[in-house]
Amino acid sequence: MEFVKKHSFKIAVLALCAAMGIYLFITYGMPEKQTLPIEMAAPAFELSDLDGNEVTLASTNGKARIVYFYFANCPDVCPPTTFLLSQVQDQLEAEGKLGTKAELISITFDPVRDTPEVIHDFAERHFADFNGWRFLRGDEAKTMQLAKDFGVGVIKNEDGSFMHTNAITIVDKDGQIRKWIDGSKEELTADQIVAELNKIL
Repeated sequence: MEFVKKHSFKIAVLALCAAMGIYLFITYGMPEKQTLPIEMAAPAFELSDLDGNEVTLASTNGKARIVYFYFANCPDVCPPTTFLLSQVQDQLEAEGKLGTKAELISITFDPVRDTPEVIHDFAERHFADFNGWRFLRGDEAKTMQLAKDFGVGVIKNEDGSFMHTNAITIVDKDGQIRKWIDGSKEELTADQIVAELNKIL
């Protein structure tokens, strides 16, 4: 009783805080998990992997995907962005999600120069794990149109090189585009990309 008398004010404050917490929980419930809005349906595609197997948008459904358009001879943004995606890959693997809940898809719009051998070398130089990262190629004109349908601007120069926007696209397991990330932002990190992806996992 002496303890209760001595600390009665503190006990009253704690009880009031507990009551307020219960009231707020009942009124507002648990905070909802943050997610990403649906932007549009991802365009359908039919492309080939490095072994010549057909890969479609539908065949990759069931996992969240990071889609990136590139070309191996790119002199500027593609190599550092692909390296950044390799860090995303490593983080997803550490979280136990790579190849099971999420995967990466890189699509070249320069299939004439980007043969399977060239792409394989490019992928290995950027530490790609082929168990959770697909490298795809197809007809040049169709792939350029696919990139544009994905919201990626592409122009072929007279010298055979390409100018393109450096967009990283997040696609959910149902084939809906949920976010475009500017891969050229200097402050962009793998942690930020994974954090966005985790909002739809």
